[in-house]
Amino acid sequence: MHICDFNIRNHLEGVRKCFVELQDFERSLDPRMPPGAEIVDTYIPYMLNRCKKCDGKILVANVDGEVAGFITILTKVKSDDIEEGDIEYGLIPNLFVAKRFRNQGFGKKLLDAAVSFAMDQKVKWLRIGAFADNKVANRLYESMGFKLLFLEREKELR
Repeated sequence: MHICDFNIRNHLEGVRKCFVELQDFERSLDPRMPPGAEIVDTYIPYMLNRCKKCDGKILVANVDGEVAGFITILTKVKSDDIEEGDIEYGLIPNLFVAKRFRNQGFGKKLLDAAVSFAMDQKVKWLRIGAFADNKVANRLYESMGFKLLFLEREKELR
């Protein structure tokens, strides 16, 4: 396994498959989310444009020419929240390892590569999020030094 920069010609189909699997997993945690197959063709260009806008990139975990997972790292994100002030931070909006490649350290290696890239870009604060019920992701992030920044709660009203 090696980590490399996303190349549209070599990695697009693998990242598409991973994104659909990621979206469908997150949909299992929140059924209001659309199925991955419905939004993948809109989301991939959005993700690539966001990388351009925020000085980011996509890294892929490659195993014998197959995309085992990917991470998106944005290094120049400005908050829209007035109360946060004019801060700029890095953001990891996506981290995913395909089911058959899990429990082999690929998530940690992808996250290490993204953190290294962010440090090279002089990012001072790096954010990452996960659903509260995604225990595996939350354990990984905590083990790698990410602290809780805020908690957001929701109540269904009927």
